[in-house]
Amino acid sequence: MTHHETTGRECILETAAKLFSQQGYKGASIRDIAQACGMTNAALYYHFKNKEDLYLAVMEYDHARAMNSVLASVDDQGDLRSKLKQLVTRYAEIMQDQRESFVMLRRDLDQVADIARAGKLFGGMHRDFMQPLQKLVETGQADGQLAPGDASLYALFLHGMIIALTYRRKHGRQLRVSPEEVDALVNVFLNGTRCKEN
Repeated sequence: MTHHETTGRECILETAAKLFSQQGYKGASIRDIAQACGMTNAALYYHFKNKEDLYLAVMEYDHARAMNSVLASVDDQGDLRSKLKQLVTRYAEIMQDQRESFVMLRRDLDQVADIARAGKLFGGMHRDFMQPLQKLVETGQADGQLAPGDASLYALFLHGMIIALTYRRKHGRQLRVSPEEVDALVNVFLNGTRCKEN
């Protein structure tokens, strides 16, 4: 694939993501997306079979970018606490930055005819999203820093805590997660909320 083809494909994906998010699956047309990219419908169809193919590709593209930023944010150096804080911070940022577009994209998923591809896509996205959390839990267990147990379940608990933290709102606007809140979440995950016994 040439540089020009890659740039054209990325323009289509980014433009389609914006239009699908703003107008919904039915509202955003192939013609609108192609025109916004300065190309013909035929040029767009060179990259994608149809509107549904483009819609699912947008979801894959956004997910891949999010996961790349997660993996790049975690430093291999450092202790379990600092790695957890890095992961929690990055996941919280992604959830807040992409929530609206992701909710809108998912809302329209029932209009996609290729249910098998859509189901496989969402299953893969969930596994990808959980994998860094589970890997960190497993590393902490292997090092004796976390209690033995089902690492996938612990990762799910951690994921749930991050979701709860990012869903806070004040007067209709979303609050950004502060370093103090990340610290509190990591403390609760690592130590629980019980007072130490004397």
